[in-house]
Amino acid sequence: MNYLWKLMTEEGKKRKLSGNNALAVKVIAVAMSLYQLAQATFLAIPPQLHYSIHLTFIMILCALTYTRTFQTNERTSTKIPVEDWIYAAILALAGIYYGLHIETYLSRMPQVDELSSIEIVIGILTVIAVIGLTKRCMGFVLPSIGVIFLAYALWGHNIPGILYHRRLLAIDVLDQLVYTTNGIFSSPIAAAATYVFMFVMFGAFFASSGAGDFFYKFSMAIAGRYAGGAGKVAIITSGLFGMINGSPTANVVTTGSFTIPMMKKAGYDGTFSGAVTAVAATGGGIMPPIMGTAAFLMVEMAGISYKNIAIAAFVPGVLYYLALLLIVHFRAKKFGLVGLEAKDLPSVWETLKEGWIFLIPLVVLVAMLMEGFTANLSAVVGIVAVIAASWARKSTRMYLPKIIKALEDAARSAVIVSLSCAVAGCVICGLMTTGLSGKLASMILSIGGNSTLSALILTAAICTLLGMGMPVAAAYCLTAALCIPSLYELGLQPLEAHMFVVYFATLSAITPPVAVASYAAAGISEANAATVGWQACRIGLVSFAVPFIFVFEPMLMVTPENFGIQSIWIVTTAVLGVFILCAGLEGFMKKKIPMILRVVLIAGGLLLMYPERISDYVGLGVFALLMVQQYFGFRRAEN
Repeated sequence: MNYLWKLMTEEGKKRKLSGNNALAVKVIAVAMSLYQLAQATFLAIPPQLHYSIHLTFIMILCALTYTRTFQTNERTSTKIPVEDWIYAAILALAGIYYGLHIETYLSRMPQVDELSSIEIVIGILTVIAVIGLTKRCMGFVLPSIGVIFLAYALWGHNIPGILYHRRLLAIDVLDQLVYTTNGIFSSPIAAAATYVFMFVMFGAFFASSGAGDFFYKFSMAIAGRYAGGAGKVAIITSGLFGMINGSPTANVVTTGSFTIPMMKKAGYDGTFSGAVTAVAATGGGIMPPIMGTAAFLMVEMAGISYKNIAIAAFVPGVLYYLALLLIVHFRAKKFGLVGLEAKDLPSVWETLKEGWIFLIPLVVLVAMLMEGFTANLSAVVGIVAVIAASWARKSTRMYLPKIIKALEDAARSAVIVSLSCAVAGCVICGLMTTGLSGKLASMILSIGGNSTLSALILTAAICTLLGMGMPVAAAYCLTAALCIPSLYELGLQPLEAHMFVVYFATLSAITPPVAVASYAAAGISEANAATVGWQACRIGLVSFAVPFIFVFEPMLMVTPENFGIQSIWIVTTAVLGVFILCAGLEGFMKKKIPMILRVVLIAGGLLLMYPERISDYVGLGVFALLMVQQYFGFRRAEN
């Protein structure tokens, strides 16, 4: 009984494979990446077939690379057991059968044309595999959510009241779930199998090319010499990496391994160092021009072009990182932390001279996206540009082994996000087949009393709860399915509603009680995990306020359509608001700020960020008060 419970609830771990086992996984992973490249360029196949091929590859890789539970023996953690080989073979056969009969599924009428016995078996196997394999690589929380919604679809007719729905046959639910694009193969997996995978591959090639070293040296060169230079280097490095890989936790582990010790050596305490790194790594997912995977999921789910998303997200993203840099700067001034010594810093010119070539792939990628080329084609051209750039230096040249390694890393990195999106499809199926989405919208509106602010607070809370321990993609997809209809009912436009959800789905990585990015940073900084999480929330206060502000005043998201004197004023007051808010949070600018004034500054900063004439005047008055206190206090200290 104890083993069965662990099998159902305990997360597995990655196997450390070698020999023939490692070679077999490499071949499968590389084959998947090559297939994706072909599909993105010249291979024309029906979308539903592509999604099924993608998911089949993903499930096979998960079955072979993750153990069933975390507590494993040497046989299962270093070798692939026979039962998992059999499991992978069955999944492959099911995927092949599905692909061979795709024309039937594209032309049939769901819930009218009957499924054959073998199709029923394959459908059940697919659902069980998606749920079970997601549990292997992520734990039981997300799969449990999927199971709850499927159970509601099957037995919700027994629930009285608003949650009641008409009785649905299990065979009809299975039909919608597996053999249409209303379930597992709905918009989340569509995004994962196209845009998201190709940008994960771009990130894998970019990391393998040696561009990471250039980013780090460039950050050191431009920020290392200033007060708190180590902290600013950590912010810039983590932000640049985060834009590309889109995973806050992976970003913390990658960049934090060298930026956190550097910050501690410079004089920052472990808690602050971990919190800064966690917030900086998380922000990459909402910072243009690339925005990790968030923007590409929005393209699919909201129907908004990438160009419009990136432009609208620019000012909020700048405010996010401006606040983080100011917090680090004021902390450094307060404790007298100086920049790194000049002899330890690379030259800006020499760094650019040596590695400027690695900026070309990013420029090419962003330029193509802004010009309206498809995300897939842009990513492919970007990958080619990365390979070409790597050949500028002998030490970074990507020969065939490096290219194969990048292809393998891309496929293996896509496992978690793809399975998350597949489970999100189960949730969407439960919502669509039962009409629950409309009922949830009514419930959110009734709880909030038709108040936009109350509905937004409830949506933010749902994002945080659903995002606990989950990738941004999964948290966004689930919350968008559950909460976006209610935001539409309140009059929000698609861009505002989806951007709000993306922000809080991303920020769930630093929000206790399960702040995965903060906890990863705490492990590196050797600090208390909960303390790092709450410190990250304090440091990231601006990022929690900005989504509410751009919902009530969309002009904070400056676009070519609304650009003008008013938008310039809104951005200017927002920047000043961030400045005094950060001074209040740290209690220091040029000199120490009294506690009572700190409270006034935090309130004034929020008022100044909110684009309303009266609040702006009050905020400007608080800003003037700060300047007077600091100027006369600083002059007295000098005298």
